[in-house]
Amino acid sequence: MKPSDPTIASTFNTYRFADYKEKVIDLLRRLTTVSVGTQEVVKAMEGIAR
Repeated sequence: MKPSDPTIASTFNTYRFADYKEKVIDLLRRLTTVSVGTQEVVKAMEGIAR
């Protein structure tokens, strides 16, 4: 979604995915690792609670 105000568009719409691609991929990798780890902990806790 692009800003409709031309001043805002020219000032703040400078993001390019290519400039941050490696950082985004690293963050997604970390998020996936944490999510998988969280699921493992939840499953382990369910086993203890029973």
